[in-house]
Amino acid sequence: MQSSYQLPQKAILPPAVGTPGFVEALPADVQARLLATGQERAFAKGATIQSQGDHGEEFWFIQSGHVHIGRHSRDGKFHIFAALTEGQSFGEQAFLGEFPRLVDAIAASDAVLLRIGESQLAKLLAEDARMARLLLKAMAHIVQAAMDALEASRTQSTPLRAARALLAQCHSVRGEQDLRLTQQSLADLIGVSRVSLGKALRLLEEEGLVSCGYGIITVNDIARLREWQALEAL
Repeated sequence: MQSSYQLPQKAILPPAVGTPGFVEALPADVQARLLATGQERAFAKGATIQSQGDHGEEFWFIQSGHVHIGRHSRDGKFHIFAALTEGQSFGEQAFLGEFPRLVDAIAASDAVLLRIGESQLAKLLAEDARMARLLLKAMAHIVQAAMDALEASRTQSTPLRAARALLAQCHSVRGEQDLRLTQQSLADLIGVSRVSLGKALRLLEEEGLVSCGYGIITVNDIARLREWQALEAL
């Protein structure tokens, strides 16, 4: 199903950036077995993956592409709470908690996802005695990471919050990476104005950490940006 998806103009709730999903928090061997049971689904850019109020019958793992998590306001605009990319998962809370979806998920680019439902998870729980404990441990890590992200949004400077959000989009721990993220969507993601974000990005550019182009932000050196973030957070 297609939606009239457009980049938001103003965030209406604190975003969650840098928080892991359930799948990422699992040990590598368990993660591989779980993903092997998933059903592959392709979504075109702008397609609705899940809607607020839907029953959580599954959760999703991103094989390729980008997904934006947020809500549609009454005027039809989509407000981003989180920008996810390949290797990340979403939808676990409603699925495991058996309550309606709290957010919408939109394909921000052409994307290929793995759908993991009740039967797939039940099979793994039956086969692996560790799974129930690992599931609880993984969800505890998600809650802690979300609380850390919320605390950071309240106490950290805009450059630090921007750096955190950019690092959350990077696939590796070093090297250069181009992120297809507009400055407006990044501003919405960390809950600041476009003007405030512009000042923060200029500071990061002056440090040689990022470069900004049309519809793209390049992290020039992921390791250096991570080191800068750690030092500035002290």
